Amino acid sequence: MNVSDHISPRNTASVAIARALAIGFGATAVMWVLSYVALLQPGGFVGEAIFVLTLLVLMAGGMVAAMAGAPPADVGRALRRGIEVGCISACINLLLIGSLVDAEGSSAAIWFIGLFGASILLGGIGGVVGAFLPRVDSSRINWVGVLAAVCTAITFMMIVSGGIVTGFEAGLAVPDWPNSYGHNMLLYPLSEMVEDLNSGIFYEHAHRLTGMFVGWVSIVLCIMLWCGDRRLGIGLLGTLILLLVIGQGVLGGLRVTGWFTLSDNPDLLSPSTAFGIVHGVLGQLILGCMVFAAALVSWSWLRGPAADASPAAGPARFVAWALMIALVIQLVIGAIYRHLTSDLEFESSRTNHILLAHIALAAIVALLAVVNGMRGLMASSHPVMRRIGLGLLVLVVLQLALGIVAMLLVLKHQPGEPVPPMEVVITSMHQANGALLLLTAVLMTAWTHRLTSAPASPGQSLAAA
Repeated sequence: MNVSDHISPRNTASVAIARALAIGFGATAVMWVLSYVALLQPGGFVGEAIFVLTLLVLMAGGMVAAMAGAPPADVGRALRRGIEVGCISACINLLLIGSLVDAEGSSAAIWFIGLFGASILLGGIGGVVGAFLPRVDSSRINWVGVLAAVCTAITFMMIVSGGIVTGFEAGLAVPDWPNSYGHNMLLYPLSEMVEDLNSGIFYEHAHRLTGMFVGWVSIVLCIMLWCGDRRLGIGLLGTLILLLVIGQGVLGGLRVTGWFTLSDNPDLLSPSTAFGIVHGVLGQLILGCMVFAAALVSWSWLRGPAADASPAAGPARFVAWALMIALVIQLVIGAIYRHLTSDLEFESSRTNHILLAHIALAAIVALLAVVNGMRGLMASSHPVMRRIGLGLLVLVVLQLALGIVAMLLVLKHQPGEPVPPMEVVITSMHQANGALLLLTAVLMTAWTHRLTSAPASPGQSLAAA
């Protein structure tokens, strides 16, 4: 396969942009995760330690940017790359800074200048330090592919935060949308958000902000896929992802209000469990599209060997598709069960049939995952297939174990009682691991099509001769 047939000449000019975006988005995502943990009020010393670690992450981002191709002696270039990462991180963190601004807005300019000043300083320091560290050969890295992978990780972060919202039954903790208790969503005070963690406001509002993060990276990813690749299908896939993310945001809002309104009057709102179910399922489908895009633009895909003609190509593709479809159905059943038990507080006797269907399909999913996993491990000539196969086997075992524990905890919990933290942890892990399992199944299906093809029929061989 000739890589130049697919890589646009403009890709050379966009490498620097993709590199800065991938590192900037990645560093900011780690900062958000650490900030999320810190705001859970783990204790004074622990919280301060996490805050310092958050600052160090941005410095580390500047170091990585400087090491990716900058000669050790070129401190100026390394400094510039670190500053680029700091600026990108500051732009994303504008989504958060509004919550720290005084209600009158008197400190807005100070916070704005402080955010960009501190981010540029930390990124620049990291860049200078990185100039004196060993260089990484950036020419061997497909930065558009790395950006797509980072966007996939950020989408996964959003799904995890959504699972925590459902676990704590906090989906309706903020009664209005797109506002939050009458505030502009970006200006909702942090003090009110974390005042009472038991209210669920923090979990719900944090999920909304994470969704906005995904929205921004989806716009950027769409642009980069159009600019960095000649294949029309790649650009269209980026556009599809962006449209799905926009639809996901709208569904999330309608799940709260039931219809388009800015009111926070409960009498005018009609929260929709159906929209909540669709919202949860669509989020994981977006994750699958993201990882598919990341695979298509990776060097492994573009520079890999040609597909092997094999009589087993048809059955291999069938079982790969069967696993992916079964996981989607399982995802739908799981979403229905979680929302009926959390939103509507159905008693277990009214949802047992859904749980039994979930358990029965889990056995089929496990069998298909083992078949695909063993097939991947036996693909000795394709390292990527071996890694995917091993991933499937590990994830399906972990998913079954988490599912059993989650089922026991959920059945023990009585409607109307506070949700035990351990139940939220296990059910959220079960959902997150399920997302990883679906992600891996998408990769298995994509790479099965990429690396195998049906042998030509005798008629086709004669025609080709």
